[in-house]
Amino acid sequence: MDLQTMRVFLKIAEYENLSRASEELHIAQPHLTRLLKAIEKDVGISLFTREKKRLHITREGIYLAHQCREMLSLEEETRNRLLEMSQGTAGRIYLGAIESAGTVFLPDWIEGFQKRYPLIRYYIWTANSEDVVERLRHHLIDLALIRTKFDNERFEGLSIEQERWVALISRDHPLARKKEKLSLEELSRESLIIPTTRSREIRKWFGDAGLSANIFCEFSPLMNALVMAERNLGISILPESAIVHFRRHPVVVRQLQKEVVSEVSLIWRKDDTLSGAEQKFVEYIREAKANDENKISETNN
Repeated sequence: MDLQTMRVFLKIAEYENLSRASEELHIAQPHLTRLLKAIEKDVGISLFTREKKRLHITREGIYLAHQCREMLSLEEETRNRLLEMSQGTAGRIYLGAIESAGTVFLPDWIEGFQKRYPLIRYYIWTANSEDVVERLRHHLIDLALIRTKFDNERFEGLSIEQERWVALISRDHPLARKKEKLSLEELSRESLIIPTTRSREIRKWFGDAGLSANIFCEFSPLMNALVMAERNLGISILPESAIVHFRRHPVVVRQLQKEVVSEVSLIWRKDDTLSGAEQKFVEYIREAKANDENKISETNN
């Protein structure tokens, strides 16, 4: 039975009268009679008992009518959902994010975006920037929030924020009592705990200053930086956005004298067209970023 045949059958079942169903459907009664016989032949059973000009739907007919309503309802829901998806008001967004920035930005973005488009669903995968970019490259995610330079020929991107790097120190460490920013010279005398993916970059900070970095531990994921610093095994160097995870822990955050800034970006593949939902998500983030910049400008003025 196709969808139109289901609609015809339901109208006959509703009236249990071919004449009234014929008028409602604008189908000649002889043709409607042939359609009903074809339906019964197709399912292999009688769906109505006949009594003069009156039809009485059978138990099997009642069940079939119920199933037809379910299928037609699903068809209507599917059409509506496809329309919503094409307009970007429904669908799925597959996101990859670096651990530190992902938990800072994504909750606010998704909370605001969900109020506008409640039918959209999210799938979030967290790792370091290199792994997230690799997943994006292999089409396993569609949008990636990263903290690293990206290939402009392969990806498009939206700059989200520039953030400083900070030192995470146990409260028992002598440098925790110092209120001033920490110099690279001071840090060079300490055991350092650094992100694995930024090891070369951080070593270069010290090398450019004629110093040597004493790397005690390279970490991933982020929680290892907290555990090591908390136990006073060394000083963790990490992006400032990461400290949101550590506010309730017995650690101290100190700024670095060296003005090190890294950029957080949202990127996507150039070779693909973003879905309607993804396009609206990027537009929403652009809008939110512009609003934040306007607020800062008004405050400064």
